[in-house]
Amino acid sequence: MVDVMTRTLFAIALVAMAAGNTTAQDPTKTIPDSYKVAFENDYVRVVRVHYPAGAKLPEHTHAAGTTVYVYLNDSDGVIFRHVGGSNSSVTRPAVKSGGMRVATGREEHHTAENTSKTASDFLRIFFKTDDAGGPRNLRQRLSPDDRTFENKQMRITRLRLEQHDSVSIDAKEPALLIELPSGDHRWIDASKSTTLENHDARDLHVIRIDFLTRPGN
Repeated sequence: MVDVMTRTLFAIALVAMAAGNTTAQDPTKTIPDSYKVAFENDYVRVVRVHYPAGAKLPEHTHAAGTTVYVYLNDSDGVIFRHVGGSNSSVTRPAVKSGGMRVATGREEHHTAENTSKTASDFLRIFFKTDDAGGPRNLRQRLSPDDRTFENKQMRITRLRLEQHDSVSIDAKEPALLIELPSGDHRWIDASKSTTLENHDARDLHVIRIDFLTRPGN
């Protein structure tokens, strides 16, 4: 009986340690100067990411699932060195402000190094919704000129407002609006509406992401 109890307690301790390690490597907790939660609800978690020029960030963890990256400035490559599995290194190519990447994948453990002389700023938009049986290895890059992207989980469109323009947005599904290049965001619940206005002399560029599926289990 004592041996059974000992083994049970040991197993519980291992599970707790594993959970603790995963939490400890959440970069919003361990590297808060580079990863800050900007918005979170049942559908999405938006993290604002900042890699200073020449920065070397320690190992951290990203959960498996679907993520949309929205790049807020022009930036050269960043090296991600993955820990475990193949222990591979991947260099993110140079990106342009307003560019995006849509990706699905497994949980990742990696370090990051920004070898550029400029900082890299972007939003990491993690979907908590059902992927509707979509591809498990999606890697789709969208240039600032790509106007739309859609699959069963999301619909991405771009809006451009000239000076003094105003547009009313009706959201059939929940939607996230992201202004460029500031990265400021606005959430719209399903069946609600909002109005965008541009009071700046420059055009206002907005990325709209509609969430087509419900939060996953």
